[in-house]
This record gives sequence, structure tokens and C-alpha cells, in this order.
Amino acid sequence: METISVSELKAHLSAELRKVEGGTSVVVLDHRRPVARLEPLAEPSIYLREARAPYAWRELAPLVESDSLDRLLEERGER
Repeated sequence: METISVSELKAHLSAELRKVEGGTSVVVLDHRRPVARLEPLAEPSIYLREARAPYAWRELAPLVESDSLDRLLEERGER
């Protein structure tokens, strides 16, 4: 198990997370006092798997057929 200070962890967070992802446990020290432990997850996250189907989108019909500014001016009696 490795140890790292809070300041070093801030400076090298990505590298330390890669170590943890690789299986290393890291104890975080604040003024030489252990305050946290970073450990790899026991099971993979659901966000790591591939999508089952590609995302597909389609155009939607507009909700209003007329120009909203024209309708507002008409409602106010300015047209």
C-alpha cells in the first residue's frame, strides 16, 4: 500500500487514479496523518461497458406552426 500527501495528490491526481485503477491502494496523508484510502472498485462500473445500440435521433415537428413574434404582436393589437 502506497502513501501520498494531499498536496502531491492534488498535483498528480490523474496519475494516482491510474495506479488505483491498476490495483494499487493509496493512503492519503494530511500532515502525516492518514485521512483517506483510495482503493480500486471491487466490480466494474456500469459506465465502462459499451452501448448496446448506437444512439439514433430523429427530427421532431415544431410545436408551433406560426411565428411566435407575429402571434404576440397580433395579440397585443400591434398588427
